Amino acid sequence: MILAGVAHNNPNYDPGWGPFFAALVVIAGCVIVIAGGAVSLGMRRLEGRRKWGDHAVGPVILTIGLAIAGLGVWLL
Repeated sequence: MILAGVAHNNPNYDPGWGPFFAALVVIAGCVIVIAGGAVSLGMRRLEGRRKWGDHAVGPVILTIGLAIAGLGVWLL
């Protein structure tokens, strides 16, 4: 199985912009994870009656952020 981060025998191998953009994907995923956590905490602090969907918004955003960050780590 060949992975994306394989070492090359050619010492002049230029990986190009790939690792830079993969790192940006990781950073974007982390920002989305933080936003999902903030939404989760914010929804818990709201007063009044809430529907079940209000409780699901934060964890869904958090899960999407984790998936994006995981993809970025896999691309590195």
